[in-house]
Amino acid sequence: MSSLQKKMTDLTQVLQLTSQQYKDEESAKLGAIDVYYLEAIYQLKQPTIGKISHLLGQSTPNTNYHIKKLISLGLIEKKIDASDHRVTHLSTTEKYLNSIKTNDEFWETLQQRLENDIEPRDYAIFKRVLGQTVDIIHEQL
Repeated sequence: MSSLQKKMTDLTQVLQLTSQQYKDEESAKLGAIDVYYLEAIYQLKQPTIGKISHLLGQSTPNTNYHIKKLISLGLIEKKIDASDHRVTHLSTTEKYLNSIKTNDEFWETLQQRLENDIEPRDYAIFKRVLGQTVDIIHEQL
């Protein structure tokens, strides 16, 4: 494993652990794969059911099962494509967006620590590189 891969894996895992601390009652009903679907739908910004199935390596029936569960919990919704009515897009709801804001205090504290503990120039570079990293990963999806 490369050192970059190790650092990114460590970052991903520690952020996942942190997010577990802020679960509400509704989130407790979700399994790991449900969370995975939610995160993918949120990140891909209105993907189709086929794209989610393919990306997550799941069958269409399995994907539909999880989508129905997430819809029933009010966390995602289906939208018919305006130009091709045969295509359905998925998007997260306001309820989901509010649920991911539950750990704002953690993020504010982290940001404050980074701003206080890291030189301003290095912090600016970190933010820029982090943004570019996310953009590159999005392009590969």
